[in-house]
Amino acid sequence: MTASTGTAAPADGSKERWEWSEERYRDGVFSHAVSSERERLRLLESVLDEHTRGHFRRLGLTSGHRVLEVGGGGGSVARWLAEQGAEVTVTDLDTTYLDELSEAGVQVLRHDVYTDDFPEGTFDFIHTRYVVIHLPDPEKAVARLARWLKPGGVLLLEEPSFFPIKDSPHPAYRKVMRAFRSHLESAVGTDTEWARNLPVPLQGKGLDYIGYDARFQRIAGGDNESEWWRLTLEQTRAAVVAEGLATDEEFEAAYRELADPGFHDLSLAVFTAWGHRQGS
Repeated sequence: MTASTGTAAPADGSKERWEWSEERYRDGVFSHAVSSERERLRLLESVLDEHTRGHFRRLGLTSGHRVLEVGGGGGSVARWLAEQGAEVTVTDLDTTYLDELSEAGVQVLRHDVYTDDFPEGTFDFIHTRYVVIHLPDPEKAVARLARWLKPGGVLLLEEPSFFPIKDSPHPAYRKVMRAFRSHLESAVGTDTEWARNLPVPLQGKGLDYIGYDARFQRIAGGDNESEWWRLTLEQTRAAVVAEGLATDEEFEAAYRELADPGFHDLSLAVFTAWGHRQGS
């Protein structure tokens, strides 16, 4: 999924954290228009895909299942699902990196999970990864996703939480990562700690057999995780510096740490939760 700057939270106390518009996710931070975005997504896929595939296998994915991949990003998960014989629909607000999947039999849709719809009871599996935390009302999004499942169908969410970066012993990395987190929260509207509540947000959504796990992403100097972070941070650098959250010198110092072969630390915590739609 792509993201950009948004508007401030509404003053009337309404439930949504900010005014929702698709433009938030098309035209700024993590936009497909940024030259490094495809490589950034490829690196993210390289560190997350094996975990995602393992969850699908354990939850019983088989050939012929109808699967919805929400916020398809670079398309690696949707492609793998199709290779397993699933009937795959993949969505995003910008399908630039996904359109080629139609040649593999994947249905590609420009679709906003927060405002667009599918018929109730359509899918055997619905999966999102690093998507829901960026939405105005994550629990509303989860409820919508759950309704699109067939009885017995599985909702699978993978979302990051930022708390491991707060107390890093590496000063430049800690400073810039805290600044990045603050930027996401204030300018984009990301709830950087929402995932820590999982699996509670799945409760009361018509789901049974709810389960979850949590893991820490490790990061080492020069590995794919560190390079993903460098590209991610660089895309937000100008805005973060303009907001006074960090300096260019601090960004450069963080990049040196991330490139150092002796650098080892935690990246994000990743919380995974799943539940089965009630009914037979």
